[in-house]
Amino acid sequence: MKKVLGLPAYRRLLAAAILNELASSIGSVALALLVYRRTGSAIGATAFFLSSQFAPALLSPLLVARLDQLSAPRVLAELYALEGLIFLVLAWLVGRFALVPILALALIDGALALTARVLARAAWTSVTSAAGLFREANAAMNISLSICFMVGPALGGLAVALGGTGAALIVNVCIFVVIALMVATVRGLPRPAPGRAPALGRLRAALGHAGGAPAIRRLLGLDAAAVIFFTISIPVEVVFAQHSLHAGAGGYGVLLATWGAGTIVGSMIYARWRALPSRQLITLGTCLLGVGFLVMAVAPSLEIAVAGAVIAGMGNGIQVVAVRTALQEATTEPWMALTLSLNDSISQAALGAGIVLGGGIAALAGPRAAFAAGAAGSLVVALATWAKLRPADTRLESSETGSMLQSGVAETQSALTAGMRRP
Repeated sequence: MKKVLGLPAYRRLLAAAILNELASSIGSVALALLVYRRTGSAIGATAFFLSSQFAPALLSPLLVARLDQLSAPRVLAELYALEGLIFLVLAWLVGRFALVPILALALIDGALALTARVLARAAWTSVTSAAGLFREANAAMNISLSICFMVGPALGGLAVALGGTGAALIVNVCIFVVIALMVATVRGLPRPAPGRAPALGRLRAALGHAGGAPAIRRLLGLDAAAVIFFTISIPVEVVFAQHSLHAGAGGYGVLLATWGAGTIVGSMIYARWRALPSRQLITLGTCLLGVGFLVMAVAPSLEIAVAGAVIAGMGNGIQVVAVRTALQEATTEPWMALTLSLNDSISQAALGAGIVLGGGIAALAGPRAAFAAGAAGSLVVALATWAKLRPADTRLESSETGSMLQSGVAETQSALTAGMRRP
């Protein structure tokens, strides 16, 4: 991966992505604690989660359709600067707590964050594909973000513990200012297409393109099904640790930490075997998640459950990046940002369905039954992935991806124009 890190534009975007994920984790922890402490209600915490996670997924695709027509460095810098401004207002609101303004700002920030993440991902996909280093870029990004996912919440909790919620949010303001300055001077990113089209028309055209492209349609559908079963565990783990294993809050923390460690291992496995066809990597990751859930479902002790969490985390670390890689390789450049945005939105909706399903099964039949359902569903999705994804559905070599991006531009622009002309 040394070659891809030698690309100045990618290196700058990677650093920005790392700082962005750390800032997102710090902000989420600080605000979730603030809302729960001030409202004293699980409903308040749920409202924050919906405002910061689910609602933004509905808004982000339209923002992407509007902003991906502009200069990437300028747009990214402005988005990150706006996030810094929002966190400054949130820090001011800490001493003047009002739930509705905080939820509204969390929604706006969530939409900006999703949009910036998609636009940055589309930008470095173009840069690294042209250099034949796309899979190396995805591997490096995945390992870095996996570490951030494990470290970020701990940093958020530490920042709140040491300086309070207001101080943690001010730290975020500083981080976003640094990110904005960092991306504003990135060179070598693709230039915006000439002319500007209505955002709604572009979004409608992108939906039609995704539905009409078999590879993209299969990947989006299979990933949505997978996310539903993967996220069954989210509301179940705390009940499982405390009531099934009698391991208390410490046991719950150990399960989460070991899952995160497994994710890092899975990211490294992907980095080592990234040249394998995406069909094999997606199936492997999905199978490991199913096996990990099955081990947790039957675990008689915390030690066995930890082993299952590590296996599931490994699968998580492989499956997520393998799906995203396949989707990026199957998509031509003019459609890249919009297709990635659709994938993020569908995944967020599936995540909500998985949480509801997991909570319902755990309430009716217990956490072990919920893990068993997650295991069964994951293994079924793994079989469907192997059966439905064809080798021709994705580009297996990064060099082919670069060629595809070049050859598909004219055809894609023509289809986009046709889509925008629909009433």
